[in-house]
Amino acid sequence: MITYEDELKQEAREEGRKEGRQEEKIEITRNLIKLGIPLDSIKKATGLSEKKILEIKEKLEKE
Repeated sequence: MITYEDELKQEAREEGRKEGRQEEKIEITRNLIKLGIPLDSIKKATGLSEKKILEIKEKLEKE
């Protein structure tokens, strides 16, 4: 029998995994931008929106 506490722990683990995958996509996007890969290819490779990729690119240019 699954307790409420176990259910909360499972949800927290799933949320952590989701956040980790998102962070990984952002790091991959940063690397692809640095390599000069076209935006359309980055979208296909990462599944991120054009808006998100452009935000990442803008942050990189400010660094």
